[in-house]
Amino acid sequence: MTHQASVHVVAFSPIGKSVLTGGSDNTARLWNAADGTPIGQPMTHLDRVNAVAYSPDGRTVLTGSFDKTARLWDAADGTPVGQPMTHLGEVVAVAYSPDGRTVLTGSRDNTARLWDAADASPVGQPMTHQIWVESVAYSPDGKTVLTGSSDNTARLWNAADGTPIGQPMTHQEAVRAVAYSPDGKTVPHWQSRQTPRGSGTSPTARRSARSRSISSG
Repeated sequence: MTHQASVHVVAFSPIGKSVLTGGSDNTARLWNAADGTPIGQPMTHLDRVNAVAYSPDGRTVLTGSFDKTARLWDAADGTPVGQPMTHLGEVVAVAYSPDGRTVLTGSRDNTARLWDAADASPVGQPMTHQIWVESVAYSPDGKTVLTGSSDNTARLWNAADGTPIGQPMTHQEAVRAVAYSPDGKTVPHWQSRQTPRGSGTSPTARRSARSRSISSG
């Protein structure tokens, strides 16, 4: 399964019959998981594709790009669905809600945003960190979302309106990855010493993980 430049992200469809790839050639591509043949047309952005996800039902896919947009596409043929969802910085993380009705994007404009998956309209207020948002996730019940940031914190937010829940969960370094436990009661989050451009600090390889219990809401 070939792109014209580096492939940065991959995902399997929920039923495993197709795969989704995104790369530095400014495209995402759909492929048959049985034989690697392409499905439909390339899904094209104006800059590298750095994040991809399938909807829970597998009918649409979501891409995030350094062109400062996220886009929805038909998983059958790669045609665009609705308008771009626009940030003021590169979009580096994307996720679908468990019911597929909303999507979540994280950007280097220091915000995460919720959007209606039907028409790409914004839902609630921006969820703001002090520096880049590097990672995002929905809770298993879809009622809350989790963000990780280069400001050394992870945060919980209400998925209905983007309001914050509780206090920031603090690391000593940038939070690069976040996730919920299957029962939604704990949230592991990972940090790395890789720092944003312009910080004057060289990246190192050390990573660590923490986990915090949360209420079921």
